[in-house]
This record gives sequence, C-alpha cells and structure tokens, in this order.
Amino acid sequence: MLLQSPHPLLLKILEMSFIKTRTILLLLPFVCALGCSKPQQKNQLTWQVNSLENIGGYTPTVIGDPKVIKADGKQAVEFDGVDDGLQLDVNPIAGAEEFTIEVTFKPYAGGPENFEQRFLHIEDPADQNRRILIELRLNRQQRWYADFHIRTPTERITLIDSTRTHPVNEWHQIKLVYKNGKARGFVNGVAELSDQVQYSPMGSTAKTSLGTRMDKRSWFKGAISKVTFSPVTEE
Repeated sequence: MLLQSPHPLLLKILEMSFIKTRTILLLLPFVCALGCSKPQQKNQLTWQVNSLENIGGYTPTVIGDPKVIKADGKQAVEFDGVDDGLQLDVNPIAGAEEFTIEVTFKPYAGGPENFEQRFLHIEDPADQNRRILIELRLNRQQRWYADFHIRTPTERITLIDSTRTHPVNEWHQIKLVYKNGKARGFVNGVAELSDQVQYSPMGSTAKTSLGTRMDKRSWFKGAISKVTFSPVTEE
C-alpha cells in the first residue's frame, strides 16, 4: 500500500508552527532579561521607604523633618544629615540565627560633620550589648566607604576598609550577610569585607532606626528607597 504525501496546505501549517515555536524559544531568554523578575524568597520582608506614615506596615516615629521625594524614578525618603530620622518599634530579624539585610540608598555630599553616618540600626534599648549597624564614612574627596558593625554580649566586629570608596549622589545597594559564624559586607553586589563572629539572635523587643543611630546621632545625609530583610542567600 502506498502512503500518500501530506497535503501541501498541511505541510505549510506545520512549517509555520515550527518557525513560531523556534522563534519563541530563541527570544525567551531576552524577554526574561528585560522583564522577568526573580521570585521573592520565602520569609523575605521588603520595606518600601516612601512614606512617613507607613513603612512595611508599621507607623514610624518621625524625627526632625525628613521628606518624601521622587528621584531618578524612585520614591524615597530624604534625610538632611542634621536631625532627620525614622524609628520603628519592630525587629524584622527577630529570632533569626542567619540573615541578609540590604539597603538601597543614595548618599549625598556633605561636610566634616557627616563623616560618620549610621543609617540602619537594630537594637534593643534594654540590651545595648546586642546590635547591628550599617553605616558609611564620607572622606574629604566626597567619596564614601562601607562600615558594618555587629555586637553580641561576648563579641563585636567592625567591617571597614577606607580604600574601597564609592561616589556620592548615586544610587547604591549595601548589604550585610551573616551565616555560619561569618559576617560579609557587599556594595553593589560585590563582596568587600568579611570577618568571623558568633552572632546571637535579638528578640522581638528590639527596634529599628533609619537615617540615624538609635540614640539620635551620626545622622545620614541622603535618601533611602528600600530595605530588604531575608534569609541568607548563597553568594
């Protein structure tokens, strides 16, 4: 029995379907590179810092006169480096034995009074032997470098390197990661600092300060748009 050749119209339809499928598969990586976002990690908490009334579902205590601004397409809160800050009665990493904290921020140029700027501080006011700080130092050349601090009842470390400087008036990501007895500091996704420390978790009574140290000094001059708290990711 002789097999009949497929109808020319059917062959044309199959050919067009194959071309479309191949085109979609070829374009898919480029589409995702432009528009696909990574899924949020389980237990990740993101604070959009774009309001003085609500940050992450919490009402902050406003210190001074910080302002909500729109800069470079980002909504953010701007701090004057003199007496502006936001404090929240919450510890986003309460009980966590490992953590990642990342801040999206834009430091401004400043004077000698802005040399030390502590813009994220988690601490229990009743237990000053447990705290985490993410900071910057501003040098005379108007460039900044990262400073991370962890303190426990038995240990403390400071991660800092004045040679790893970055420009002001630009958006940056600064990140502190703690895992397996090691603290690591990143700027714009690049690992810059690390050291060993045995961190002990803070409880739910600890509080969080943005734009200033908890005791209202070492004021930040610049803008903060987002803070993310999450489980440790492999770097």
